[in-house]
Amino acid sequence: MLDPTLYGLLSQIDRDEIVLPAMQRPFVWKNERISRLIDSLLRGFPIGAVMLWRTRTVQRYRRISRDIDTGVATKYVFETSSRNDNRYLVLDGQQRLTSLYVCFRGSYDRRKLHLDVLSGDGTDKDPGTEYYDCRFLSSGEAEALNGEANGARVRFVPVSSLVNISPQKAAITANKIGTELGLNEPEMVRMADTYIRCASILGDHKSLQVITVDEDPSDNTPIEEVLEIFVRINSGGLVLLKSDLLMSLLDLKWNDIQPELQDLVREVNENRPYEFTRDDVLKSLLLAEGAETRFDRLVSDRNQVELLAENLPLHIDNVRRGWQLLGCILLDDCKISSERFFRGGHNALLPFVLFLACNPELSHSERRKLVLGIYVALMSGIFGGAEARMGVFARKTVACAYKFPLRELCELTRRHYGITSLDDLLRRHLDLALNIAHGGITLDRNPEELQRDHIFSKARLQEKGYEHEQINHYANFHFLRATDNLNKSDRPPHEWFRSPGKAPTYSDQDLAERLLTWDELEPGNFERMLDARGRRIREKAEEILGFSETEITSLFAKHAEERKVEQEDGQGRSKLSPLDSLSFYRPSSNR
Repeated sequence: MLDPTLYGLLSQIDRDEIVLPAMQRPFVWKNERISRLIDSLLRGFPIGAVMLWRTRTVQRYRRISRDIDTGVATKYVFETSSRNDNRYLVLDGQQRLTSLYVCFRGSYDRRKLHLDVLSGDGTDKDPGTEYYDCRFLSSGEAEALNGEANGARVRFVPVSSLVNISPQKAAITANKIGTELGLNEPEMVRMADTYIRCASILGDHKSLQVITVDEDPSDNTPIEEVLEIFVRINSGGLVLLKSDLLMSLLDLKWNDIQPELQDLVREVNENRPYEFTRDDVLKSLLLAEGAETRFDRLVSDRNQVELLAENLPLHIDNVRRGWQLLGCILLDDCKISSERFFRGGHNALLPFVLFLACNPELSHSERRKLVLGIYVALMSGIFGGAEARMGVFARKTVACAYKFPLRELCELTRRHYGITSLDDLLRRHLDLALNIAHGGITLDRNPEELQRDHIFSKARLQEKGYEHEQINHYANFHFLRATDNLNKSDRPPHEWFRSPGKAPTYSDQDLAERLLTWDELEPGNFERMLDARGRRIREKAEEILGFSETEITSLFAKHAEERKVEQEDGQGRSKLSPLDSLSFYRPSSNR
Protein backbone atom coordinates (compact mmCIF):
# COMPACT_ATOMS: atom_id res chain seq x y z
CA MET A 1 0.00 0.00 0.00
CA LEU A 2 1.30 3.44 -0.91
CA ASP A 3 2.50 5.66 1.95
CA PRO A 4 1.52 9.22 0.84
CA THR A 5 3.83 11.03 3.28
CA LEU A 6 7.03 12.50 1.91
CA TYR A 7 8.98 10.03 4.04
CA GLY A 8 6.99 7.15 2.57
CA LEU A 9 7.42 8.35 -1.02
CA LEU A 10 11.18 8.81 -0.62
CA SER A 11 11.54 5.40 1.01
CA GLN A 12 9.63 3.74 -1.82
CA ILE A 13 11.89 5.52 -4.30
CA ASP A 14 14.85 4.10 -2.36
CA ARG A 15 13.42 0.60 -2.75
CA ASP A 16 12.66 1.17 -6.46
CA GLU A 17 8.96 0.73 -5.81
CA ILE A 18 8.30 4.15 -7.37
CA VAL A 19 10.04 4.35 -10.76
CA LEU A 20 9.83 6.19 -14.07
CA PRO A 21 8.25 4.64 -17.17
CA ALA A 22 10.27 4.57 -20.38
CA MET A 23 8.20 7.42 -21.82
CA GLN A 24 9.45 9.97 -19.27
CA ARG A 25 11.92 12.59 -20.41
CA PRO A 26 15.06 13.59 -18.47
CA PHE A 27 15.07 15.72 -15.33
CA VAL A 28 15.22 19.41 -16.32
CA TRP A 29 14.56 21.54 -13.22
CA LYS A 30 17.38 23.93 -12.30
CA ASN A 31 18.64 24.48 -8.76
CA GLU A 32 16.73 27.78 -8.42
CA ARG A 33 13.41 26.05 -9.04
CA ILE A 34 14.29 23.23 -6.65
CA SER A 35 15.10 25.76 -3.92
CA ARG A 36 11.78 27.49 -4.53
CA LEU A 37 10.00 24.15 -4.09
CA ILE A 38 11.55 23.74 -0.62
CA ASP A 39 10.66 27.33 0.27
CA SER A 40 7.04 26.48 -0.57
CA LEU A 41 7.17 23.36 1.62
CA LEU A 42 8.60 25.25 4.59
CA ARG A 43 5.91 27.92 4.26
CA GLY A 44 3.18 25.28 4.23
CA PHE A 45 2.14 25.86 0.63
CA PRO A 46 0.77 23.02 -1.52
CA ILE A 47 3.37 21.94 -4.07
CA GLY A 48 1.15 20.29 -6.65
CA ALA A 49 0.42 16.65 -7.35
CA VAL A 50 1.96 13.45 -8.59
CA MET A 51 0.13 10.73 -10.49
CA LEU A 52 1.29 7.15 -10.06
CA TRP A 53 0.21 4.05 -11.96
CA ARG A 54 0.31 0.83 -9.98
CA THR A 55 1.06 -1.61 -12.75
CA ARG A 56 0.96 -5.38 -12.51
CA THR A 57 2.01 -5.91 -16.13
CA VAL A 58 5.38 -6.10 -17.85
CA GLN A 59 6.69 -2.55 -18.31
CA ARG A 60 9.99 -0.87 -19.12
CA TYR A 61 11.20 1.55 -16.46
CA ARG A 62 14.22 3.34 -14.99
CA ARG A 63 15.14 4.48 -11.51
CA ILE A 64 14.48 8.02 -10.33
CA SER A 65 17.78 9.92 -10.32
CA ARG A 66 19.37 10.25 -6.88
CA ASP A 67 22.19 12.62 -7.77
CA ILE A 68 21.96 15.22 -10.53
CA ASP A 69 25.15 16.24 -12.32
CA THR A 70 24.45 18.84 -15.00
CA GLY A 71 28.01 18.64 -16.32
CA VAL A 72 27.78 14.98 -17.30
CA ALA A 73 25.58 13.49 -20.01
CA THR A 74 23.12 11.18 -18.30
CA LYS A 75 22.92 7.61 -19.57
CA TYR A 76 19.88 5.78 -18.27
CA VAL A 77 19.67 2.08 -17.55
CA PHE A 78 16.26 0.64 -18.37
CA GLU A 79 14.84 -2.46 -16.74
CA THR A 80 11.77 -4.57 -17.38
CA SER A 81 9.31 -5.35 -14.62
CA SER A 82 7.91 -8.82 -14.20
CA ARG A 83 4.25 -9.57 -13.76
CA ASN A 84 2.80 -8.78 -10.34
CA ASP A 85 5.79 -6.58 -9.43
CA ASN A 86 3.35 -4.00 -8.08
CA ARG A 87 5.56 -1.07 -8.92
CA TYR A 88 4.30 2.49 -9.13
CA LEU A 89 5.18 4.24 -12.40
CA VAL A 90 5.21 8.05 -12.36
CA LEU A 91 2.81 9.43 -14.97
CA ASP A 92 3.04 13.01 -13.71
CA GLY A 93 5.22 14.78 -11.15
CA GLN A 94 8.63 13.38 -12.07
CA GLN A 95 10.29 16.79 -11.63
CA ARG A 96 8.82 17.27 -8.15
CA LEU A 97 9.62 13.77 -6.91
CA THR A 98 13.18 13.89 -8.23
CA SER A 99 13.67 17.36 -6.72
CA LEU A 100 12.44 16.20 -3.31
CA TYR A 101 14.76 13.22 -3.34
CA VAL A 102 17.72 15.35 -4.43
CA CYS A 103 17.00 17.82 -1.61
CA PHE A 104 16.53 15.36 1.23
CA ARG A 105 18.72 12.40 0.26
CA GLY A 106 20.69 13.19 -2.90
CA SER A 107 22.81 15.94 -4.42
CA TYR A 108 22.91 18.49 -7.23
CA ASP A 109 26.25 18.98 -9.00
CA ARG A 110 27.92 17.12 -6.11
CA ARG A 111 26.53 19.57 -3.56
CA LYS A 112 23.98 19.01 -0.80
CA LEU A 113 21.05 21.33 -0.21
CA HIS A 114 21.72 23.63 2.73
CA LEU A 115 19.28 25.91 4.51
CA ASP A 116 20.12 29.08 6.38
CA VAL A 117 18.25 28.30 9.60
CA LEU A 118 18.21 32.00 10.48
CA SER A 119 16.26 32.85 7.32
CA GLY A 120 12.49 32.61 6.97
CA ASP A 121 11.50 36.03 8.25
CA GLY A 122 8.81 37.28 5.89
CA THR A 123 8.55 40.72 7.46
CA ASP A 124 8.71 43.45 4.81
CA LYS A 125 9.08 40.83 2.07
CA ASP A 126 6.91 40.43 -0.99
CA PRO A 127 4.97 37.13 -0.66
CA GLY A 128 6.19 36.24 -4.15
CA THR A 129 9.81 36.17 -3.02
CA GLU A 130 11.50 33.32 -1.18
CA TYR A 131 11.58 33.61 2.62
CA TYR A 132 13.99 30.72 3.18
CA ASP A 133 17.54 30.84 1.84
CA CYS A 134 18.19 27.40 0.34
CA ARG A 135 21.40 26.72 -1.60
CA PHE A 136 23.27 23.71 -2.95
CA LEU A 137 26.67 23.93 -1.24
CA SER A 138 29.68 21.80 -0.49
CA SER A 139 30.62 21.48 3.17
CA GLY A 140 33.52 23.88 2.57
CA GLU A 141 31.27 26.46 0.91
CA ALA A 142 28.77 26.26 3.76
CA GLU A 143 31.50 26.64 6.37
CA ALA A 144 32.85 29.72 4.58
CA LEU A 145 29.41 31.34 4.56
CA ASN A 146 28.53 30.59 8.17
CA GLY A 147 29.00 33.10 10.95
CA GLU A 148 28.93 36.81 10.36
CA ALA A 149 30.53 36.83 6.91
CA ASN A 150 30.21 40.20 5.18
CA GLY A 151 28.35 41.56 8.17
CA ALA A 152 25.40 39.18 7.79
CA ARG A 153 24.65 36.50 10.37
CA VAL A 154 23.88 33.21 8.59
CA ARG A 155 23.92 29.56 9.55
CA PHE A 156 23.73 27.07 6.68
CA VAL A 157 22.89 23.51 7.72
CA PRO A 158 22.39 20.45 5.44
CA VAL A 159 18.66 19.94 4.93
CA SER A 160 19.19 16.17 5.07
CA SER A 161 20.22 16.47 8.73
CA LEU A 162 17.42 18.90 9.62
CA VAL A 163 14.63 16.65 8.34
CA ASN A 164 15.95 13.68 10.32
CA ILE A 165 15.61 15.43 13.69
CA SER A 166 12.69 14.24 15.79
CA PRO A 167 9.92 16.90 15.82
CA GLN A 168 9.79 16.55 19.62
CA LYS A 169 13.50 17.42 19.92
CA ALA A 170 13.68 20.08 17.18
CA ALA A 171 13.10 23.10 19.43
CA ILE A 172 15.50 21.82 22.11
CA THR A 173 18.20 21.22 19.48
CA ALA A 174 17.69 24.67 17.97
CA ASN A 175 17.85 26.41 21.37
CA LYS A 176 21.05 24.58 22.28
CA ILE A 177 22.76 25.58 19.02
CA GLY A 178 21.39 29.11 19.27
CA THR A 179 22.86 29.52 22.74
CA GLU A 180 26.25 28.31 21.52
CA LEU A 181 26.11 30.85 18.67
CA GLY A 182 25.10 33.69 20.99
CA LEU A 183 21.89 34.46 19.12
CA ASN A 184 19.49 37.11 20.33
CA GLU A 185 15.90 36.25 21.22
CA PRO A 186 14.28 36.99 17.80
CA GLU A 187 16.96 34.90 16.12
CA MET A 188 16.44 32.06 18.62
CA VAL A 189 12.70 32.07 17.94
CA ARG A 190 13.18 32.12 14.18
CA MET A 191 15.72 29.29 14.21
CA ALA A 192 13.54 27.15 16.48
CA ASP A 193 10.62 27.66 14.11
CA THR A 194 12.79 26.63 11.14
CA TYR A 195 14.00 23.49 12.93
CA ILE A 196 10.44 22.49 13.82
CA ARG A 197 9.23 23.05 10.25
CA CYS A 198 12.09 20.98 8.79
CA ALA A 199 11.62 18.17 11.32
CA SER A 200 7.94 17.94 10.39
CA ILE A 201 8.32 17.97 6.60
CA LEU A 202 8.78 14.25 5.96
CA GLY A 203 5.67 13.34 7.91
CA ASP A 204 3.57 15.74 5.83
CA HIS A 205 0.94 14.22 3.54
CA LYS A 206 -1.01 17.35 2.61
CA SER A 207 1.44 19.52 0.66
CA LEU A 208 1.87 16.99 -2.17
CA GLN A 209 -1.28 15.39 -3.52
CA VAL A 210 -0.80 11.77 -4.60
CA ILE A 211 -3.17 10.33 -7.21
CA THR A 212 -2.98 6.65 -8.11
CA VAL A 213 -4.28 4.76 -11.12
CA ASP A 214 -5.20 1.08 -10.58
CA GLU A 215 -4.55 1.09 -6.83
CA ASP A 216 -7.30 -1.50 -6.48
CA PRO A 217 -6.03 -4.97 -7.59
CA SER A 218 -9.25 -5.50 -9.55
CA ASP A 219 -8.47 -2.49 -11.77
CA ASN A 220 -6.47 -3.06 -14.94
CA THR A 221 -6.34 -0.01 -17.20
CA PRO A 222 -5.12 -0.89 -20.74
CA ILE A 223 -1.66 0.42 -21.60
CA GLU A 224 -3.10 2.52 -24.46
CA GLU A 225 -5.37 4.39 -22.05
CA VAL A 226 -2.55 4.89 -19.55
CA LEU A 227 -0.37 6.36 -22.28
CA GLU A 228 -3.21 8.67 -23.28
CA ILE A 229 -3.51 9.77 -19.64
CA PHE A 230 0.18 10.61 -19.75
CA VAL A 231 -0.28 12.75 -22.87
CA ARG A 232 -3.32 14.59 -21.55
CA ILE A 233 -2.02 15.47 -18.10
CA ASN A 234 1.18 16.78 -19.70
CA SER A 235 -0.80 19.02 -22.04
CA GLY A 236 1.84 21.68 -22.73
CA GLY A 237 3.27 21.09 -26.20
CA LEU A 238 1.20 18.29 -27.67
CA VAL A 239 3.45 17.38 -30.60
CA LEU A 240 6.44 17.05 -28.28
CA LEU A 241 4.48 14.84 -25.96
CA LYS A 242 3.29 12.70 -28.85
CA SER A 243 6.95 11.91 -29.45
CA ASP A 244 7.13 10.60 -25.87
CA LEU A 245 4.07 8.50 -26.54
CA LEU A 246 5.59 7.14 -29.75
CA MET A 247 8.84 6.33 -27.94
CA SER A 248 6.92 4.43 -25.29
CA LEU A 249 4.99 2.44 -27.90
CA LEU A 250 8.18 1.63 -29.79
CA ASP A 251 9.83 0.62 -26.52
CA LEU A 252 7.30 -2.17 -26.05
CA LYS A 253 9.01 -4.09 -28.89
CA TRP A 254 12.35 -2.29 -29.35
CA ASN A 255 13.57 -2.52 -25.76
CA ASP A 256 16.86 -0.74 -26.37
CA ILE A 257 15.42 2.29 -28.14
CA GLN A 258 15.96 4.67 -25.21
CA PRO A 259 19.66 3.95 -24.55
CA GLU A 260 20.43 3.57 -28.26
CA LEU A 261 18.95 6.97 -29.12
CA GLN A 262 20.65 8.53 -26.08
CA ASP A 263 23.98 7.21 -27.32
CA LEU A 264 23.27 8.37 -30.85
CA VAL A 265 22.35 11.91 -29.76
CA ARG A 266 25.46 12.11 -27.61
CA GLU A 267 27.65 10.94 -30.50
CA VAL A 268 26.26 13.36 -33.09
CA ASN A 269 26.64 16.32 -30.71
CA GLU A 270 30.08 15.36 -29.41
CA ASN A 271 32.69 18.05 -30.10
CA ARG A 272 30.10 20.00 -32.10
CA PRO A 273 28.45 23.36 -31.25
CA TYR A 274 25.00 21.96 -32.02
CA GLU A 275 22.11 20.71 -29.91
CA PHE A 276 20.47 18.01 -32.00
CA THR A 277 17.78 16.20 -30.03
CA ARG A 278 16.30 12.77 -29.61
CA ASP A 279 13.31 13.85 -31.70
CA ASP A 280 15.61 14.96 -34.54
CA VAL A 281 17.32 11.57 -34.55
CA LEU A 282 14.00 9.72 -34.34
CA LYS A 283 12.66 11.66 -37.33
CA SER A 284 15.76 10.83 -39.35
CA LEU A 285 15.23 7.14 -38.60
CA LEU A 286 11.60 7.44 -39.69
CA LEU A 287 12.66 9.07 -42.96
CA ALA A 288 15.20 6.30 -43.56
CA GLU A 289 12.33 3.84 -43.24
CA GLY A 290 10.18 5.93 -45.59
CA ALA A 291 7.68 6.71 -42.83
CA GLU A 292 5.73 9.77 -41.75
CA THR A 293 7.59 12.06 -39.32
CA ARG A 294 4.59 13.74 -37.69
CA PHE A 295 4.37 11.94 -34.36
CA ASP A 296 0.70 12.70 -33.75
CA ARG A 297 -0.22 10.81 -36.93
CA LEU A 298 2.01 7.84 -36.22
CA VAL A 299 0.70 7.08 -32.73
CA SER A 300 -2.82 6.61 -34.04
CA ASP A 301 -1.74 3.57 -36.10
CA ARG A 302 -0.48 0.96 -33.63
CA ASN A 303 0.09 -1.68 -36.32
CA GLN A 304 2.45 0.66 -38.14
CA VAL A 305 4.25 1.42 -34.88
CA GLU A 306 4.87 -2.30 -34.37
CA LEU A 307 6.42 -2.54 -37.85
CA LEU A 308 8.54 0.52 -37.16
CA ALA A 309 9.81 -1.03 -33.93
CA GLU A 310 11.06 -3.98 -35.98
CA ASN A 311 12.58 -1.96 -38.85
CA LEU A 312 14.00 1.25 -37.37
CA PRO A 313 16.94 -0.48 -35.62
CA LEU A 314 18.16 -1.57 -39.07
CA HIS A 315 18.86 2.08 -39.96
CA ILE A 316 20.80 3.08 -36.83
CA ASP A 317 24.29 2.75 -38.32
CA ASN A 318 23.47 4.58 -41.55
CA VAL A 319 21.67 7.38 -39.75
CA ARG A 320 24.54 7.77 -37.28
CA ARG A 321 26.90 8.14 -40.21
CA GLY A 322 24.55 10.65 -41.85
CA TRP A 323 24.46 12.90 -38.77
CA GLN A 324 28.22 12.71 -38.29
CA LEU A 325 28.88 13.64 -41.92
CA LEU A 326 26.37 16.48 -41.70
CA GLY A 327 28.14 17.84 -38.61
CA CYS A 328 31.43 17.91 -40.52
CA ILE A 329 29.88 19.67 -43.51
CA LEU A 330 28.07 22.25 -41.37
CA LEU A 331 31.21 23.15 -39.46
CA ASP A 332 33.97 22.74 -42.04
CA ASP A 333 32.26 23.66 -45.31
CA CYS A 334 29.23 25.77 -44.40
CA LYS A 335 31.12 27.58 -41.61
CA ILE A 336 27.99 27.40 -39.44
CA SER A 337 28.98 27.14 -35.80
CA SER A 338 25.88 27.96 -33.77
CA GLU A 339 22.29 26.90 -33.19
CA ARG A 340 21.41 30.55 -33.76
CA PHE A 341 21.54 30.03 -37.52
CA PHE A 342 19.05 27.13 -37.63
CA ARG A 343 15.93 29.22 -38.05
CA GLY A 344 12.81 27.12 -37.56
CA GLY A 345 14.64 24.27 -35.83
CA HIS A 346 16.40 21.28 -37.32
CA ASN A 347 13.72 20.04 -39.72
CA ALA A 348 15.49 21.75 -42.62
CA LEU A 349 18.52 19.51 -42.04
CA LEU A 350 16.71 16.17 -42.11
CA PRO A 351 16.68 15.70 -45.92
CA PHE A 352 20.47 16.12 -45.88
CA VAL A 353 20.89 13.57 -43.10
CA LEU A 354 18.81 11.14 -45.16
CA PHE A 355 20.91 11.72 -48.27
CA LEU A 356 24.18 11.26 -46.37
CA ALA A 357 22.85 8.13 -44.67
CA CYS A 358 22.19 6.63 -48.11
CA ASN A 359 25.26 8.10 -49.84
CA PRO A 360 28.30 8.18 -47.53
CA GLU A 361 30.86 8.39 -50.35
CA LEU A 362 30.74 12.01 -51.53
CA SER A 363 32.54 13.44 -54.51
CA HIS A 364 33.77 17.03 -54.34
CA SER A 365 30.94 18.19 -56.59
CA GLU A 366 28.30 16.46 -54.45
CA ARG A 367 29.73 18.03 -51.31
CA ARG A 368 29.48 21.46 -52.97
CA LYS A 369 25.85 20.79 -53.86
CA LEU A 370 25.09 19.85 -50.27
CA VAL A 371 26.66 23.07 -48.96
CA LEU A 372 24.53 25.20 -51.27
CA GLY A 373 21.48 23.05 -50.58
CA ILE A 374 21.86 23.52 -46.82
CA TYR A 375 22.08 27.29 -47.23
CA VAL A 376 19.06 27.31 -49.57
CA ALA A 377 17.00 25.31 -47.06
CA LEU A 378 18.06 27.39 -44.05
CA MET A 379 17.93 30.82 -45.67
CA SER A 380 14.63 30.34 -47.46
CA GLY A 381 12.88 28.65 -44.55
CA ILE A 382 11.32 26.25 -47.06
CA PHE A 383 11.00 23.49 -44.43
CA GLY A 384 10.66 25.63 -41.30
CA GLY A 385 7.23 24.98 -39.79
CA ALA A 386 6.35 22.88 -42.83
CA GLU A 387 7.06 19.34 -41.72
CA ALA A 388 4.71 17.80 -44.27
CA ARG A 389 6.56 19.56 -47.10
CA MET A 390 9.92 18.47 -45.69
CA GLY A 391 8.72 14.88 -45.34
CA VAL A 392 7.39 14.68 -48.89
CA PHE A 393 10.59 16.16 -50.34
CA ALA A 394 12.78 13.80 -48.30
CA ARG A 395 10.80 10.62 -48.99
CA LYS A 396 9.89 11.18 -52.63
CA THR A 397 12.93 13.06 -53.90
CA VAL A 398 15.94 12.58 -51.64
CA ALA A 399 15.49 8.95 -50.61
CA CYS A 400 15.72 7.71 -54.19
CA ALA A 401 18.59 9.96 -55.26
CA TYR A 402 22.22 8.95 -55.68
CA LYS A 403 23.10 12.58 -56.52
CA PHE A 404 21.68 15.34 -54.38
CA PRO A 405 18.64 16.89 -56.14
CA LEU A 406 19.77 20.49 -55.72
CA ARG A 407 17.87 21.79 -58.73
CA GLU A 408 14.65 20.29 -57.42
CA LEU A 409 15.19 21.98 -54.05
CA CYS A 410 15.83 25.33 -55.74
CA GLU A 411 12.72 24.97 -57.89
CA LEU A 412 10.62 24.10 -54.84
CA THR A 413 11.97 27.20 -53.12
CA ARG A 414 11.28 29.40 -56.14
CA ARG A 415 7.70 28.15 -56.47
CA HIS A 416 6.88 28.82 -52.83
CA TYR A 417 8.83 32.01 -52.15
CA GLY A 418 9.72 33.50 -55.52
CA ILE A 419 13.46 33.23 -54.86
CA THR A 420 15.41 33.47 -58.11
CA SER A 421 18.91 34.59 -57.14
CA LEU A 422 21.67 34.62 -54.54
CA ASP A 423 20.65 38.17 -53.63
CA ASP A 424 17.10 36.97 -52.84
CA LEU A 425 18.49 34.27 -50.54
CA LEU A 426 20.75 36.65 -48.64
CA ARG A 427 17.85 39.06 -48.05
CA ARG A 428 15.76 36.32 -46.39
CA HIS A 429 18.16 35.37 -43.58
CA LEU A 430 20.28 38.29 -42.37
CA ASP A 431 22.12 36.31 -39.69
CA LEU A 432 23.33 33.72 -42.20
CA ALA A 433 24.14 36.47 -44.70
CA LEU A 434 26.39 38.08 -42.09
CA ASN A 435 27.86 34.70 -41.16
CA ILE A 436 28.95 34.50 -44.80
CA ALA A 437 30.19 38.11 -44.80
CA HIS A 438 32.38 37.40 -41.77
CA GLY A 439 33.63 34.13 -43.30
CA GLY A 440 31.98 32.05 -40.59
CA ILE A 441 31.65 33.31 -37.02
CA THR A 442 32.84 31.36 -34.01
CA LEU A 443 30.38 32.25 -31.28
CA ASP A 444 30.93 31.98 -27.55
CA ARG A 445 28.63 30.15 -25.14
CA ASN A 446 26.13 33.01 -25.32
CA PRO A 447 25.49 33.50 -29.06
CA GLU A 448 22.65 35.96 -28.38
CA GLU A 449 25.29 38.31 -26.98
CA LEU A 450 26.24 38.95 -30.59
CA GLN A 451 23.82 41.49 -32.06
CA ARG A 452 22.95 42.48 -35.61
CA ASP A 453 23.27 46.22 -36.10
CA HIS A 454 22.87 48.77 -38.90
CA ILE A 455 26.11 50.25 -40.20
CA PHE A 456 24.41 53.47 -41.33
CA SER A 457 21.83 54.48 -38.71
CA LYS A 458 18.29 53.38 -39.45
CA ALA A 459 16.83 56.55 -37.94
CA ARG A 460 19.05 58.85 -40.00
CA LEU A 461 18.32 56.94 -43.21
CA GLN A 462 14.58 57.13 -42.55
CA GLU A 463 14.89 60.89 -42.09
CA LYS A 464 16.52 61.09 -45.51
CA GLY A 465 13.65 59.14 -47.09
CA TYR A 466 15.37 55.86 -47.92
CA GLU A 467 13.12 52.84 -48.52
CA HIS A 468 12.81 49.94 -46.06
CA GLU A 469 14.52 47.55 -48.50
CA GLN A 470 17.61 49.76 -48.69
CA ILE A 471 17.81 50.53 -44.97
CA ASN A 472 17.50 46.85 -44.04
CA HIS A 473 19.60 45.43 -46.86
CA TYR A 474 22.05 42.76 -45.70
CA ALA A 475 24.96 44.97 -46.78
CA ASN A 476 23.94 47.58 -44.18
CA PHE A 477 24.33 45.17 -41.26
CA HIS A 478 27.21 43.79 -39.26
CA PHE A 479 27.64 41.80 -36.05
CA LEU A 480 28.88 43.38 -32.84
CA ARG A 481 28.78 42.61 -29.14
CA ALA A 482 25.83 43.87 -27.12
CA THR A 483 28.13 45.96 -24.91
CA ASP A 484 29.55 47.71 -27.98
CA ASN A 485 26.07 48.30 -29.38
CA LEU A 486 25.05 50.19 -26.22
CA ASN A 487 27.56 52.91 -27.06
CA LYS A 488 26.60 53.26 -30.72
CA SER A 489 23.15 54.86 -30.71
CA ASP A 490 22.68 56.57 -34.10
CA ARG A 491 26.21 57.91 -34.46
CA PRO A 492 27.48 58.21 -38.05
CA PRO A 493 29.60 55.17 -38.99
CA HIS A 494 32.72 57.19 -39.88
CA GLU A 495 32.73 58.46 -36.27
CA TRP A 496 31.70 55.29 -34.44
CA PHE A 497 34.18 52.93 -36.12
CA ARG A 498 37.01 55.29 -35.14
CA SER A 499 35.76 55.68 -31.57
CA PRO A 500 33.47 52.75 -30.59
CA GLY A 501 33.10 53.53 -26.90
CA LYS A 502 35.15 51.26 -24.65
CA ALA A 503 36.12 48.95 -27.52
CA PRO A 504 39.38 49.49 -29.43
CA THR A 505 39.32 51.62 -32.57
CA TYR A 506 38.66 49.58 -35.70
CA SER A 507 41.80 49.05 -37.79
CA ASP A 508 42.05 48.84 -41.57
CA GLN A 509 42.23 45.06 -41.14
CA ASP A 510 39.08 45.05 -38.96
CA LEU A 511 37.16 46.90 -41.66
CA ALA A 512 38.52 44.64 -44.39
CA GLU A 513 37.29 41.59 -42.45
CA ARG A 514 33.84 43.21 -42.47
CA LEU A 515 34.17 43.84 -46.22
CA LEU A 516 34.19 47.61 -45.65
CA THR A 517 36.49 50.55 -46.46
CA TRP A 518 36.88 53.82 -44.57
CA ASP A 519 35.84 55.83 -47.60
CA GLU A 520 32.49 53.99 -47.82
CA LEU A 521 31.66 55.02 -44.25
CA GLU A 522 31.89 58.74 -44.97
CA PRO A 523 28.68 60.85 -45.01
CA GLY A 524 26.81 60.65 -48.31
CA ASN A 525 28.32 57.30 -49.28
CA PHE A 526 25.48 55.02 -48.10
CA GLU A 527 24.38 53.93 -51.58
CA ARG A 528 27.96 53.45 -52.66
CA MET A 529 28.64 51.30 -49.57
CA LEU A 530 25.47 49.28 -50.16
CA ASP A 531 26.45 48.47 -53.73
CA ALA A 532 30.13 47.75 -53.07
CA ARG A 533 29.71 45.75 -49.85
CA GLY A 534 26.72 43.86 -51.25
CA ARG A 535 28.89 42.78 -54.18
CA ARG A 536 31.69 41.69 -51.82
CA ILE A 537 29.27 39.68 -49.68
CA ARG A 538 27.98 37.87 -52.76
CA GLU A 539 31.57 37.17 -53.81
CA LYS A 540 32.24 35.77 -50.33
CA ALA A 541 29.11 33.65 -50.68
CA GLU A 542 30.40 32.28 -53.99
CA GLU A 543 33.59 31.28 -52.19
CA ILE A 544 31.81 29.47 -49.34
CA LEU A 545 28.97 27.97 -51.38
CA GLY A 546 31.22 26.79 -54.20
CA PHE A 547 28.92 28.15 -56.91
CA SER A 548 29.08 31.38 -58.89
CA GLU A 549 26.22 33.85 -58.69
CA THR A 550 25.36 33.04 -62.31
CA GLU A 551 25.24 29.30 -61.57
CA ILE A 552 22.96 29.88 -58.59
CA THR A 553 20.62 32.01 -60.70
CA SER A 554 20.55 29.22 -63.28
CA LEU A 555 19.54 26.67 -60.64
CA PHE A 556 16.53 28.80 -59.70
CA ALA A 557 15.56 29.49 -63.31
CA LYS A 558 12.58 27.84 -64.99
CA HIS A 559 13.79 25.32 -67.52
CA ALA A 560 12.33 24.70 -70.93
CA GLU A 561 10.51 21.52 -69.95
CA GLU A 562 8.89 23.22 -66.97
CA ARG A 563 7.80 26.23 -69.03
CA LYS A 564 6.28 23.86 -71.57
CA VAL A 565 4.37 22.02 -68.84
CA GLU A 566 3.07 25.34 -67.51
CA GLN A 567 1.91 26.37 -70.97
CA GLU A 568 0.10 23.07 -71.47
CA ASP A 569 -1.44 23.18 -67.99
CA GLY A 570 -3.56 26.28 -68.17
CA GLN A 571 -5.40 25.30 -65.00
CA GLY A 572 -2.21 25.59 -62.91
CA ARG A 573 -2.52 22.03 -61.64
CA SER A 574 0.54 20.50 -59.98
CA LYS A 575 2.61 18.44 -62.37
CA LEU A 576 5.56 16.18 -61.79
CA SER A 577 8.80 18.10 -62.19
CA PRO A 578 10.74 17.26 -65.37
CA LEU A 579 13.63 16.57 -63.03
CA ASP A 580 11.88 13.35 -62.01
CA SER A 581 13.31 11.78 -65.15
CA LEU A 582 16.89 12.96 -64.71
CA SER A 583 19.73 10.60 -63.99
CA PHE A 584 20.14 11.37 -60.30
CA TYR A 585 17.10 9.25 -59.44
CA ARG A 586 17.57 5.63 -58.51
CA PRO A 587 15.35 3.09 -60.24
CA SER A 588 12.72 1.88 -57.80
CA SER A 589 14.06 -1.65 -57.97
CA ASN A 590 17.27 -0.49 -56.30
CA ARG A 591 15.61 1.11 -53.30
